[in-house]
Amino acid sequence: MMNTSNPSTCLPNWRAEFDCLLETMRGFGSHGQLVDVRESLRYVLGPNRPLVMLCPHADDGAITAACLIHEYAVRRGLPVIEVLVFAGERNVAAPWLNDQKKISVREAEFRLECNVLGAEAVCWDLEGYRMPGYLPSRADVDKVVEWFGKRRPGGLILPPANDAHAAHRVTRVLGAIGLLGAGLTDTLVLTGWTPWGPLAHPNAYFSYDGEAERTKEWAIHCHASQVLLTDYTQYCSHLGRAYAALIREWAEGHSLAGRAHRTDDRFVGVELFQVDSFDAQRCKNYPSDPIQITLGLLSGQIAAEPPKAADAGRVPVDPGENLKAAAVAPL
Repeated sequence: MMNTSNPSTCLPNWRAEFDCLLETMRGFGSHGQLVDVRESLRYVLGPNRPLVMLCPHADDGAITAACLIHEYAVRRGLPVIEVLVFAGERNVAAPWLNDQKKISVREAEFRLECNVLGAEAVCWDLEGYRMPGYLPSRADVDKVVEWFGKRRPGGLILPPANDAHAAHRVTRVLGAIGLLGAGLTDTLVLTGWTPWGPLAHPNAYFSYDGEAERTKEWAIHCHASQVLLTDYTQYCSHLGRAYAALIREWAEGHSLAGRAHRTDDRFVGVELFQVDSFDAQRCKNYPSDPIQITLGLLSGQIAAEPPKAADAGRVPVDPGENLKAAAVAPL
């Protein structure tokens, strides 16, 4: 039976503002439902539908998803592509090298990592890296859309929407633009954790064993210019093992199938992911999540509107606005 009593007369501590606070709990859905990401990837990858990771910088693939990449590229023999979006020459602590040499160093480290993990290496070297706020040029957008149309990712790994690094956030926007421009309605979008931003809604995991952990360490050590600055090997080891300590409760206590999901007792670490699906509530966030906008546009749940004449020449302040404009404006 519904409680129809008036809180203001029955409960002396009740305040009208409490309703607004309680309203923030709506739309969250069920909690703690983590599944093995391999189940989500089972039906979307194939010989002509690769697993693609957009790496804002050369070492992001190794840090975020080295074990997952190696599993599909080497152990399963499926096409996996790592895309270096920005070379990142600013973070090479070698003042005796000019910028072009620094770019060469980071690209060489990136290709070495891809060789270790078994992935195909692609370098975009976009103009946006040298622009204020990493804002991509129209030529960058055209290049991204054309690439997505040719390679047609079955699965796409991107940085989080709440990532603190501007290059990472722009990379997520470019991934959204690529999906929208190529009309890829069936690509599975995965968000991976990075040192710059935790996952807001983790719902999938990839457990790895000791051999895979050593492969991840090797991949990270390919980036000598970065390991000299930050020990990402130690960071990934501790984080992966921390997630492994929790994953049994996350997966078994709240299985989507309604029954305990027995994980492999041999695993030592976990890479955590977020399988993205359209959520109208999350489209209202500020700043906007470009992936949520794209998923809504591709599914027809958001209508694409042409930009208003009054907005012509206005500088967007939200990456989501850049995406909306790029989605409807001719290149």
